[in-house]
Amino acid sequence: MRIAIDARCLTGAYTGDRTYWLGLVRGLCKLEHEHEILLYTHTPIADPSLPADDRLRQRVIAARNLRWWSWKLFPDAAHADGANVAHVQYTVSPRLRMPVVTTVHDISFRLMPRCFPPKHRLLLNLTVPLAMRRAARIITVSESSRQDILRVYRLPGEKVVAIPNAVDEQMRPIEREKAEEALRLHYALQAPFVLMVGVLQPRKNLPLAVQAFAQVVTAANLPHRLVIVGKAGWGMEELRRAIARWKIQERTLLTGYVPDEHLPAFYSVADALMYPSLYEGFGLPPLEAMACGCPVLASDIPVMREVVGEAGMLLSATDPVVWAQALHTVLTNEWVRGQMRQRGFQQAVRFSWTQTARRTVEVYEAVAH
Repeated sequence: MRIAIDARCLTGAYTGDRTYWLGLVRGLCKLEHEHEILLYTHTPIADPSLPADDRLRQRVIAARNLRWWSWKLFPDAAHADGANVAHVQYTVSPRLRMPVVTTVHDISFRLMPRCFPPKHRLLLNLTVPLAMRRAARIITVSESSRQDILRVYRLPGEKVVAIPNAVDEQMRPIEREKAEEALRLHYALQAPFVLMVGVLQPRKNLPLAVQAFAQVVTAANLPHRLVIVGKAGWGMEELRRAIARWKIQERTLLTGYVPDEHLPAFYSVADALMYPSLYEGFGLPPLEAMACGCPVLASDIPVMREVVGEAGMLLSATDPVVWAQALHTVLTNEWVRGQMRQRGFQQAVRFSWTQTARRTVEVYEAVAH
């Protein structure tokens, strides 16, 4: 069987989307199967971490307009190459006449429309429901997200499959001295600090974490800095206003986008990860942090109960006082941090890209036959 994958996210800094496709492709290459995996992009994939596998083929179809690429050029090439199944993300071109699997990470655009610019919100609401109807199967990344999709769009239960994400093999603890040296070299950053990771957008609820951090370090006279890792998204002005309002400009470092290979150093040195997101399909940063031994404070939302479970502290996404109290405990109590690290390691090993790939292949085989 030939599997055609829209792999454009592997050609640039696409954060969570890129992590998903890279993890899936690596997992597929670790499995024993006879399927051919065709990766279609508009520019060459320069990622050196892409596996070397005889079953993996790369096909570059140049295009200036990516909508035209996904609507016509990719489907036509997949048909010409004799693909049996296509795997895309969110949108499904009507020109794809073979069975199509689409990954819909979440429907935050429908459940939290205020967190999206009007143009993006309109486009997603027009294209994604139609794509889910066209697709033979829909993969989403958590049972929480699956239930949201079923409830909102009233699809048959068997059509939507929850297959969780995992963490890359490089997300492991780094010797502290080496990690600290890397952070000094690349970011002029020294410990101690509290970490936040993710695209800077309203859905991430970052101003709440800023307030909690400011209250803790001021009241307890702690030396920590706040390090915010992630590329700028729509609506990040609210975050900048919160930093100014709480007068922590000198304590805050906005790194912008950080390469994947640098993240383990941040996680290995940070005293805690704060992840106050209002909604997630999965939420990779808490899982990455736990895999690297970083204590996690996350919002008490359904998906975090799946991903973090009892390994971290799950807190009300609307109560900065609760976050401040929890953060104070973690930053001032080494025993608590040690316990959270151990529980985090145990939780993180439950997720595997190989298992994710195995279940995804089962979906491919089911729709192809």
